[in-house]
Amino acid sequence: MRKLLSAGLIRLKKSRIFWLLACFMLALGLYYPIAIRIQADKYNSPATAIDSPFFSHIMLMGVLTAVFISLFVGTEYSDGTIRNKLIIGHSRAAIYVSNLTVCACAVLFLAVCFMLPCACVGIPLLGSFSMGTGHAVLLIACTLIIELAYTALFTLAAMLIHSKASLATVTILTAFLMLFASIFLYSELSQPKMWTDYIEMEDGQIIQSEPEPNKYYVTGTKRRVYTFLMEFLPSGQAVTLLDKELPLVRVFLYDSLIVILCTGAGLFGFSRKDIK
Repeated sequence: MRKLLSAGLIRLKKSRIFWLLACFMLALGLYYPIAIRIQADKYNSPATAIDSPFFSHIMLMGVLTAVFISLFVGTEYSDGTIRNKLIIGHSRAAIYVSNLTVCACAVLFLAVCFMLPCACVGIPLLGSFSMGTGHAVLLIACTLIIELAYTALFTLAAMLIHSKASLATVTILTAFLMLFASIFLYSELSQPKMWTDYIEMEDGQIIQSEPEPNKYYVTGTKRRVYTFLMEFLPSGQAVTLLDKELPLVRVFLYDSLIVILCTGAGLFGFSRKDIK
């Protein structure tokens, strides 16, 4: 296992896609707070705290993780690396776990590449976390477990799909579908229970109507299902990360469950896969 991890980290160090994504996240982490500060100065408005830009990267992590893992792990099949590892005596379980570990290290490093420069530049420009340091630390831990859940999910796909092109298509498409589905669910759950209309009178006066039930408000079993999906899916957690009602304990439990289930399923499937 130690040799596999060492070889994987050396390969990661030489990976062009890894360093390209790292530079992208670094540039994005610098850009967000500077852009917000410039906009605030332009319109002479008070700058917001660092909260929103600091955690904004989590919306991208699903897609970035899918891109990285599909190319990094997919290359092992196309180059015959996995077959060579088996020939020299490494177990399938060791190969799977080593790839999962290396990918997890890479994805967490990409997140740090965003958060570190964003904090270094953003706190002087925008101010510290309005939510408090303690809550910010909890959300940082939450982003990391979300990223680990993405990693376990896409590593599962990468270790079972030997075609690099098919793997990239499946993982990236899945990441986008999860994100769009979560945005839709969030929009549905955000519908107010009651709504009011504004009516313009003949004299030009605008009055507010009496509150009426909103026919688009999601209720009953449908709402419970939507709420569960938002809390369970890593993409749903990412969309609602800054929501004060996000149940952090359940998020940690759900993501831990995803990591365990995906890793177990991946080990089971990879142990029975025909390696060509």
